Amino acid sequence: MPTDAAKFTDRWQQSSASERSNYALFLSELCDLLNLPRPDPSQADDSANIYVIDKVVYLSNLDGTTTPNYIDLYRQRCFILEAKQGSNLPAANPLQATRRLRRGTALRNTPGWDEAMLAARAQAERYAKALPASEGWPPFLIVVDIGHSIELYADFSLTGKAYLPFPDP
Repeated sequence: MPTDAAKFTDRWQQSSASERSNYALFLSELCDLLNLPRPDPSQADDSANIYVIDKVVYLSNLDGTTTPNYIDLYRQRCFILEAKQGSNLPAANPLQATRRLRRGTALRNTPGWDEAMLAARAQAERYAKALPASEGWPPFLIVVDIGHSIELYADFSLTGKAYLPFPDP
């Protein structure tokens, strides 16, 4: 009899190349698997959004304006999670050779995928820097390739200056 974790893994390892379609459902089901509460609905008063999907942060532009960006999953004083969705190398199937397949963030197990995941980590760190000072620095940055990998980075100094792989590289 498969465990809940095995069912979850089997279900999600089939997903690829569709971050926007998959990340909210994946994160909700991951919370269920870990026996954690699902994120709260967002509110108009952003200061009330302490555990939400798509937490807005405003990134500063060189001309002094700001641009809204969205943290995929946020829990105040706990973590920022940035989700991506890579894809697997296509199988050597002649029928698929004639169809165009989406690639998502990058093809997994390639140098391009490694670069994309490092870029996602940098994106999460930019979001941490854009949070209001009153919300503090989260100790964890989490980078997820939906259905493929979860990477943790920690800065227990809570200064945002040294997010390092956790528990180790």
